[in-house]
Amino acid sequence: MTDHNNSNPSEQQQNEEPHDGSSSDPATPGSESSGDAWSDFVDAHADDISAVERSRAAKRFEKSARKAQKKAALSVDDLKSSAFTNAGRSGGPRDFQGRSWLDTDDVMDSDSVFTPPNPNLGHMRRGVLTFSVMCILGLVAFAAAILLPAWSGTIGTIGGVLMLIGGVGLFTQLRGHANTRSDPYDDGARV
Repeated sequence: MTDHNNSNPSEQQQNEEPHDGSSSDPATPGSESSGDAWSDFVDAHADDISAVERSRAAKRFEKSARKAQKKAALSVDDLKSSAFTNAGRSGGPRDFQGRSWLDTDDVMDSDSVFTPPNPNLGHMRRGVLTFSVMCILGLVAFAAAILLPAWSGTIGTIGGVLMLIGGVGLFTQLRGHANTRSDPYDDGARV
């Protein structure tokens, strides 16, 4: 197996501090304070630190830091006094007297030219009514034939005849599109 590459002489650790975050006793011989350790580090790496300080990136950073310090932050004097008081305002949000889109019934319907449809069917012709009732009775007879198996032959025959007569009668009562047209451009679409 590979051995650990420990470059410290005589298996000694450089950091004598315990790893649990607590500091060692300062009275212990050989222990250094953190200030001494930092100054030793700065002395040992003085050439590298001065090279970094002279680098182009460091100079750019210093220049931008100086600009940021010179740049004035927003001051209270920059704001108008009306930003802090109610001068010139007519009231709060509950004092609004205009119209809002939330008032749907009033706002949406005020300018509308929409006319609601009239659900009145008007006068229904007697023939259309009779054949419609015959179709409905034929459907009821078919349902009864399924539910009453003893009478299914008789009820099914009566339902079939009623449905056939009602369907043919409704088809003959159909006036067609040409008879319901109100003008030459009416395409038959109804609401």
